[in-house]
Amino acid sequence: MKSLSKIFEWRKFSLPLVGIIFHLLKLLPFRNKKIWVFGCWMGSKYDDNAKFLFEYVNKNHPGVRCVWLSRNPAVVKQVRALGYEVYLSTSFRGIAVALRCGVAIMTNGLEDFGRIPLVGGAKVVSLWHGVGGFKKIYNENYHGFKLKLKKTVDLFFNWVYRDLSLATSEYTAERSMEQFGVKRESIVITGQPRNDLFFSNVQKRDLLSDVDVDTFSKVVLYMPTYRVSPNTRRDTVKDILDELAASKKFKDFLETHNILFLVKLHPLTSFKMDSSNPNFRVLGDKNVKSVQHLLMAADCLVTDYSSCSVDYALLKRPVVFFVPDEEDYLSYSSLNDAYGRVVKDRAKSVDELIGLIESGNMTPTNLLNDLFEDPSITGTCYSENMYRAICDRYKVEVE
Repeated sequence: MKSLSKIFEWRKFSLPLVGIIFHLLKLLPFRNKKIWVFGCWMGSKYDDNAKFLFEYVNKNHPGVRCVWLSRNPAVVKQVRALGYEVYLSTSFRGIAVALRCGVAIMTNGLEDFGRIPLVGGAKVVSLWHGVGGFKKIYNENYHGFKLKLKKTVDLFFNWVYRDLSLATSEYTAERSMEQFGVKRESIVITGQPRNDLFFSNVQKRDLLSDVDVDTFSKVVLYMPTYRVSPNTRRDTVKDILDELAASKKFKDFLETHNILFLVKLHPLTSFKMDSSNPNFRVLGDKNVKSVQHLLMAADCLVTDYSSCSVDYALLKRPVVFFVPDEEDYLSYSSLNDAYGRVVKDRAKSVDELIGLIESGNMTPTNLLNDLFEDPSITGTCYSENMYRAICDRYKVEVE
């Protein structure tokens, strides 16, 4: 929570300076539409939609020069070892490519390209880090005068500014219009590049190389969203996990059915948790190669208000919603109408959780796909869809 607060403090403090620089850079005459820069998670990681599109375009469309920018030396080393072009965003080469690129592809916001993003004048493409989901974000949480004030400030500079936005359905396009104040014509329905992995031929043991999955009959993945209740000042996720770990009934259920209950904590979660139960394993963000690999390895997903359910539904496997803190959560957070449309059955206790896991009910999965996956993109390559959308929209001519 502290690191997140620092990010928003920096953004608020630096907005006037960054905004002026961003607009002045639009005067540069030498941007090249065949140079695309990529970034994610404020330049700290190599992951998510940007990573998958970056690797896809590198492999399949060599006419485009793809460059990854990061402020993390470890990420630069990692990406360079994979054979791709990558620079520190503060290095001479990083600055030079940011000033020349014609397309800038982000996952979280303009800070993906550096504390002072030098991509003004390039076409900014937002892939986002979880299209869909149930939580209200950005403009959805403002009303009346505050919303008008925010939109006025955004006209000068907005950290999540974009020229082109990704969507997965008409519903998510509508949400983006409300969330970010963009027009429908600036949104393309392509699907999320990170989900192309779901349709590749990868074995479960390769997805979870550090876990002996062959000894378990089923893998149930629990991915709770990040939250700290202002009512109790406690991390609700830790309380939920403590209750699950202490439950003899849940322990017996996992052992009887030979289930591995794999917990993936949110990147912002600060606590650590160890378990002596071989059927109950907790993974931190650093223990995971890719969330998509984890999702692909799971036979069932347990989650709450997270957008990961939208991704996982594409695998056409059971989704269970476990929300023991729903009443408390709704007292300080807002959910959009998708929650009521999709989450018909939900567990609020250990007994109910066991029952829904055992049922294998596919209704939530079907409802998720009906709302979040447009029929026009079903069975297509999402990365290719996005690549074509960028080229067609901005007339990028490549061989």
